[in-house]
Amino acid sequence: MTSDGGDRGAQLPIDDWADQDLLTKDEARKRLINEIDQTQARLSHLETTAPRDPEITLLTRRLDAMKTVQAEYGAYLDGK
Repeated sequence: MTSDGGDRGAQLPIDDWADQDLLTKDEARKRLINEIDQTQARLSHLETTAPRDPEITLLTRRLDAMKTVQAEYGAYLDGK
């Protein structure tokens, strides 16, 4: 029992199917690596074929953000 009268271990009266969508950090990291590879390939293609395309800025920001998250997952999984 919690101080407000609730029971933390109580089963919800309905199934929580959202749990099926949860990823482990290792699974998320693997998917992220794949997404980084795809984004890098798209970015490289645009830089070669359309160097003034505004999508380059968006893809660069996306790639930087994904690499930051990947590093955080890596540090977590390495026990740092």
